[in-house]
Amino acid sequence: MEPLFSPDIHVFYEHTNIPLAVYYVEDGRFRAYLVSEGSCSMYESSREEMMQRLNSDDPFVNIVEKQEMTEVVRDFSDNDRPYNVVFHEYIGPDRKLKTIHGVGMHEYTRDGRRYSVIRYDEISDSSRRMLFKDEEKEISDRDKLYYEIDDAIARSFTTVFYVDIVDLTVHLVRYSKFVDMIRDDIDDDPRLNNVIETYANRFVYRDDAKGLKKLGDSEYVMQELRRTNPLYYTYRTIREGRMVYYRLKIIPFDNGRKLIYGFEYFDSQMREKIERESERETQMTLLAGLSCEFDMIWLVDAPIHHARLIRNNIADPANAAMLTQTEGNYETLLGTYIDKYVAAEDRERVYLLSNIDHLIRNTKDDEIYHINYYRINPEGARNYIQLSVAKVIDEMGVVRLVVGLRNIDSIIEEERNRSMLYSMAHMDNMTNVNNRRTFDEYMDANAALTVSDDLVFFSFDLNELKKANDSHGHEAGDELIIGAAECMKDTLGRYGRIYRIGGDEFAAIVTLEDDKRVNVIKHLRERFDNWKGRLYPKLSVSMGYVCASENPDMTIDEMRKEADRRMYAHKSEFYSTEGNDRRRNHQNR
Repeated sequence: MEPLFSPDIHVFYEHTNIPLAVYYVEDGRFRAYLVSEGSCSMYESSREEMMQRLNSDDPFVNIVEKQEMTEVVRDFSDNDRPYNVVFHEYIGPDRKLKTIHGVGMHEYTRDGRRYSVIRYDEISDSSRRMLFKDEEKEISDRDKLYYEIDDAIARSFTTVFYVDIVDLTVHLVRYSKFVDMIRDDIDDDPRLNNVIETYANRFVYRDDAKGLKKLGDSEYVMQELRRTNPLYYTYRTIREGRMVYYRLKIIPFDNGRKLIYGFEYFDSQMREKIERESERETQMTLLAGLSCEFDMIWLVDAPIHHARLIRNNIADPANAAMLTQTEGNYETLLGTYIDKYVAAEDRERVYLLSNIDHLIRNTKDDEIYHINYYRINPEGARNYIQLSVAKVIDEMGVVRLVVGLRNIDSIIEEERNRSMLYSMAHMDNMTNVNNRRTFDEYMDANAALTVSDDLVFFSFDLNELKKANDSHGHEAGDELIIGAAECMKDTLGRYGRIYRIGGDEFAAIVTLEDDKRVNVIKHLRERFDNWKGRLYPKLSVSMGYVCASENPDMTIDEMRKEADRRMYAHKSEFYSTEGNDRRRNHQNR
């Protein structure tokens, strides 16, 4: 028989505190595939120890009622009835005797395979004594019954009463101030239907009162308990003008001779559930609105690794050839698709990114996770494909993934065109740095903004460009401009933006902390000094810079003017040192 689940299915429950296990039946006995951390904690064992025991030839080795357990499991395996059993078991290395309550239901995958989800809880010592006492022994001390009920469940409830099935009288164990307000009505007629009806009429929101009143009918309650145990009903009350959620829990007690009714404040849990459902509805609505953009949409039931196609927009029969299977194991369907259609160089990456464990970890509850890759279409051409994933978690914490696939060739082409248009408008073609238009836009946008202390404004101007043009031609001058830009990009590019604002004029606006500034500027000067051209032997650049930390009150425009002033001072010094004062030579001509 092929296994229903992969061995790593436990990752979806391993961090829950709910003692939970997932099983399937093989050769007439249970096989365990998943144990939560809650189960391990309750059994004081590691996951490996529990898996080894549960999958051994004698999984009931530590259970006192081995024969009875074998019969229960056989009955559970052969029928659809719920699993509901209480048993004693020796737990942990110290073999402490504990009483365990297990409840389970059968679930089915869409292809008809059956598996079972079983939840356990530990019963307290006092409740164990109560549950396993001699069935013929009648309770003579009512105070003891109060204690047993209180110890078993009442600590988490605002109001608790038990109902004697023989005469349907209600006996209060614990009650809130609201129930105390109707004590006279209860004392006048303590029968179950009167107590529930009085409570519902007085405190329960009218839309929920009818449902609660049904739980005053003992025959109805007993019938429902045979289908689900415990029995829950969530309802609303009005407290100080605000709607508040409560929940009623009903469980049989004293071998079915009594019923316990526990009322608990359930507002925070219910509102969290409503919020989760709202988020899920928002996600599903969003995906439904976007689904027309996708070639295919799949729903993946993460705990059992089952995927099924829920929308297909592929009209072309050639492209539809990939839909040879519309439901099955997620990994099998995914592997077939990747091997057949994804470009060879992209397969390993897509395998990794689309793995269920990876998707669970990386898909946030309020975002859509994208994976872009190449696909080889049926004609052999390469397409850009996007796989989009949304995570939906139901009220029980079960994870489902909505996976959409679409061709994004047109989107990629549009992005390329947009990038090309931006570059044409904002980038200098010769040097591939930002142009004057981009510089002016930055200066205008930041004119009124406060300058950060680590901002540095550089102003540059090439020396002897005219001499290079006259002696070696304009190609040599272009080489100097491009070389200067490369030096700036290599040294300053990682810290900010470089701009060509004139023929041989550049500016740089960067962010440099004090401890980096000296070394970066030193490295930039060395790059200029060591540059060697093909058409012209050397590069000389005049540079001026100003740090915002010099004067916190400076604006960006004031920093530019000061950087220009220092750059021109540097240029004047250069020509004076070289014996070639351009202004004096200009006046002598």
